[in-house]
Amino acid sequence: MKQLEIILSLNTKERFSSIETLYSINIPNGLKQFIVLYEGKQTIQKVYRRESGIFDSINQFLYLDNENKASIKKIYEGHLFYDIVGFIPFGIDSGGWDYNYSINPDTFGQVWLNKFDSGDEDTLEFVCSSFEKFIDGLITEEEAIKLGY
Repeated sequence: MKQLEIILSLNTKERFSSIETLYSINIPNGLKQFIVLYEGKQTIQKVYRRESGIFDSINQFLYLDNENKASIKKIYEGHLFYDIVGFIPFGIDSGGWDYNYSINPDTFGQVWLNKFDSGDEDTLEFVCSSFEKFIDGLITEEEAIKLGY
């Protein structure tokens, strides 16, 4: 089944526009469409197996802006505080590490994991060559166990 494009309501456009203006960023349309459908949600398909064999697990997709919950706005502000530029968070794992969509020209559209409290000097770790490939590659925990998770 093909994926249909969502027409963003005026309220939704304003929500994205306020964040884009505040941080001088452009959120790609595909990511906006995804956020509209999945913000604040948990899915059964939550495990991604990298080409290297490492398994990643996404616990929740972030709200765009929510004062009481993990949100793109809050985590992006944290990125700026730590001088992490050009990565839009879209999800978190069970420990709070954030998955990010790169808007940097040399890595545009790639998925990176911010392991902010790992003790590593460079906290960003490459996960997947494209956001679409990452989402398409999400599987259930049961499927992951069969693959050696």
